[in-house]
Amino acid sequence: MSMIAWSNQFSVGVQEVDQQHQVLIGIVNQLSAALDMQDRDLDSHKVINELVQYTVYHFGTEERLMREISYAGIDRHVHEHQAFVKQVGQMVTQLDHGQGPSLLELLLFLRDWLISHILNSDRDMGDALNLAGIR
Repeated sequence: MSMIAWSNQFSVGVQEVDQQHQVLIGIVNQLSAALDMQDRDLDSHKVINELVQYTVYHFGTEERLMREISYAGIDRHVHEHQAFVKQVGQMVTQLDHGQGPSLLELLLFLRDWLISHILNSDRDMGDALNLAGIR
């Protein structure tokens, strides 16, 4: 079962952003499915690194689009991105050293943050991009 099922409620109305959100959700679901099956062959570090790298790429896309339209909320939005990358980095480092969160706790954090960010900050950004003619 998927941890996050893509639906139109997650759409921000910008095709490029929506497609990237679907990729992020797919990576979270891949990690979740492997944990559910207790997949011994899962290289969780590889999947987490893929998620972090793709997230940074995705954030770059959003930030480029926000700059293109001089989005008023860009500073707050970029700060959310930076705080997320920092927090995930700290959690992964702790996990690597047998401290802090479990892999499941990290996964739940990723899920909750991604859903909240898409439904709030990204939706506001999407509305502004749509008003500027970007779909």
